[in-house]
Amino acid sequence: MSGLITRAYKSCINNPWPFLLFLLGAMVRIIYINSIPPGLNQDEASIGYDAYAILHYGIDRNGVHLPVHLIAWGSGQNALYAYLSMPFILLFGLTPLSVRALSLLMGLLGMIFFYLIMKRLSASSRAGIAAIFFIAINPWHIIMSRWALESNLFPTMILIAVYFLLRSFNNPRWFYAFSGMLALSLYAYGTAYFFVPLFAFGTVILLLYSKVLKLRTLVWNALLFAAMALPILLFIVINRYSMQDIATPLFTIPKLTMPRVEEISSVFSGQLGRAAADNFSAFSKLMLSGTDGLPWNSISPYGYAYPVALPFALLGLVVLIHSWWTRRRENAGYGILLLWFLIAVLMALITSVNINRINIIFYPFIMLVSAGFVWLAGRVKGAAVLAAAVFTIFFVLFSNAYFREFPDRIGPAFYDSFGEAVQYASEHSPGEIYITNNVNMPYIYVLFYERINPHEFMDSVVYANPGEAFQRVSSFGRYRFEDLNMVPANAAYIFENSSPLPAASTEYTVKRFANYSVLLTNDKADGLPAAPETAAEFMNGGFEEGASGWTFSAGTGVADNKPYAGSKLAYLDPGAGRSVSQVFTAAAGDYKLSAMVSAGGNGGGKIGIRAAGAVLAETELQAGEVYHQVTLPAVTLEQGMQAEVFITGGNGWINIDEVRVER
Repeated sequence: MSGLITRAYKSCINNPWPFLLFLLGAMVRIIYINSIPPGLNQDEASIGYDAYAILHYGIDRNGVHLPVHLIAWGSGQNALYAYLSMPFILLFGLTPLSVRALSLLMGLLGMIFFYLIMKRLSASSRAGIAAIFFIAINPWHIIMSRWALESNLFPTMILIAVYFLLRSFNNPRWFYAFSGMLALSLYAYGTAYFFVPLFAFGTVILLLYSKVLKLRTLVWNALLFAAMALPILLFIVINRYSMQDIATPLFTIPKLTMPRVEEISSVFSGQLGRAAADNFSAFSKLMLSGTDGLPWNSISPYGYAYPVALPFALLGLVVLIHSWWTRRRENAGYGILLLWFLIAVLMALITSVNINRINIIFYPFIMLVSAGFVWLAGRVKGAAVLAAAVFTIFFVLFSNAYFREFPDRIGPAFYDSFGEAVQYASEHSPGEIYITNNVNMPYIYVLFYERINPHEFMDSVVYANPGEAFQRVSSFGRYRFEDLNMVPANAAYIFENSSPLPAASTEYTVKRFANYSVLLTNDKADGLPAAPETAAEFMNGGFEEGASGWTFSAGTGVADNKPYAGSKLAYLDPGAGRSVSQVFTAAAGDYKLSAMVSAGGNGGGKIGIRAAGAVLAETELQAGEVYHQVTLPAVTLEQGMQAEVFITGGNGWINIDEVRVER
């Protein structure tokens, strides 16, 4: 180990660029990972909770003991990510960060192994530097490294397997590591069921032709691969032919309600030819446009690899084909990369295409970009500097969009603040908790954030559509998943800020979060006091109910252009005479006023709170087109006092959203 560290240190001293570029890539993958993406995707919550349940109780949420594949919603979720996440969950508890830690680790390892592969394939130091540069700044790889989608595990496992394979050219023992990693990748994602056998078979043919692999080594590796792959093979057979599950003391092979691989693959459809043509057409459009239309997978116009990457990839493809064809035995490694790319393209024929489902293509694609760049740089003077500068500009623009604009755009899709609302409602309400269904599988967030015992969940869960591919939960324990118009006494209701405030059968309070609110009702019979978090009489702080509760002067109103959250905001045209205000009746206590503000011109507007003819707190609004939070010092109001929140106009326009009065 000391020798390895010494060699790495000397390498960094003699050639610091790979290390510096790795640090750049690590920084852009690590910084703000706890808050970007904000919130949590339902698949992240699902695999995180199942990992937690198996770790602490030995079963997933469906009661399956050590499953080789998770049942999850009913149609399944690959289990390898859950098992590999367990050390992080054990050390740091069940949090969004602990679930995403594995993705981050695989992203960092992906950069390292990408560099090692390209360096091994070329004796040129320029090739290694180009490789670490292109993988460090690649937008697909950055986004993939920062959230916990289990399918993102698969391409990096294949990348590591290919590195082991290249090492086996000089030491056949590495071929066992290749076979083991390849078999293990079958547990990472459903597309591996098609890719891995084809890749393994093609690799064997190439190596036998190149006289790199001996028949004896092949036989032993085939036995290792078969032994490791047997459980997932049985899983496929059981679910394809509706057989019974298999339970052993070491693991369980479960039966799903409907295998998801049949939903995403055209192999099982009755019109394979037509489906393949449609899939490949969608694949071509994705590769040309750079996006699949899903906001969590790419940011326009940067796509999966920046708009300028495709010509370099095509050039690199020609270069690698020529290099391999002219010296096939000496350049067997190039043949492996071309085989990887070819099978990934063929995958597009049998898969309903989006970036996640064809993610196996992106590592070899970036390798082709790197190869094309190196070839061009060696033949056209100044090409390397110019191309690197263009890619760097795109990287800077992408990073700015990802860290500044992306969080606001992706927050609603990742249900930002929903977990906070669940935790708040669970803590502050002793009765039943009702949760809106305008969240994809809301029950999984309750399981995740409240860390519910899976036995308790199984004992009380009621499914709205049992046996379907995506089973929806109607209720479990004290949690009810339905939309309410009237909230009963002694209960809590979690709803979107953009939804109208529901009626309540008793006195109530409302706690607002970024995208969700919690309404808590009182139980008069038991004399329970209302939860004292938010002034109940102050309403519609997000303006989602239009002008309800507010008074608007001329030149002001409610609009839907560029709200901070939800779909509406209030605006004030330039002019000191403009005003927006709301009067509410206070309960005794200290109140704090805050709002999200965007303003043009030189500012000059004001926001404040007054009562009994006196201004209790006030501040001037600063100019800035990007929303920024304004928070006033707390003020003390007496029981029954009539208080007024006011916003007045200034020298330029003012947009205001998410006005909150909390105590």
